[in-house]
Amino acid sequence: MQSKYESHRSIGLRALLLVESEDFDRDLKNALLTCGYDVYPALTSSHILKMVDNVDPSVIVLDVDRLTTDNIHSLHILNQIDPRPMVIFTEFSDEEMIDRVLKSRINAYIVGDKLPHHVGPTVQIAIARFKEVQSLKDELSETKRKLEGRKWIDKAKGLLMNTKGLTEDQAYQTLRKMAMDNSQRIDEVAKNVISFMQAVG
Repeated sequence: MQSKYESHRSIGLRALLLVESEDFDRDLKNALLTCGYDVYPALTSSHILKMVDNVDPSVIVLDVDRLTTDNIHSLHILNQIDPRPMVIFTEFSDEEMIDRVLKSRINAYIVGDKLPHHVGPTVQIAIARFKEVQSLKDELSETKRKLEGRKWIDKAKGLLMNTKGLTEDQAYQTLRKMAMDNSQRIDEVAKNVISFMQAVG
């Protein structure tokens, strides 16, 4: 199978196109090329995680009749360690297929439509929705990190106040100065201060 098809009007985005056989229907590949994507076909039976690592795709597009258990497993792992926008185009649909799609967290699920003027917007919307979800996840992770960091800072301030006789503001300024001097986040400094003070008793 050819490893890459270059679009004549590339928009700088790479599509990893997962198909079930070497003799796959070229309609979706051609639609993606028409929309400006550079297309990298690969078999669903290949090592998907390795393909993603090699291609670094902007979007993963599946052109399949059925999602196998192995496909779902690979996509689930991918979502955990290196999430990408994913779109599935299929000629068939049933409850089992929809259930598998939901479990794989695919961003768009299209039955039977591979026309370029539909494929382009579908993939574009899937990428946009993926980025929106990832942004919300990043915000949530950052909020959790800050809350956890605040706990370490408050604990470190308390130890400094008790052992050094500092006011709360003085304790905070001490942590802040240490963070600036060591080019570290203040919560990281707080953890180090706590570890050190607990070690020396």
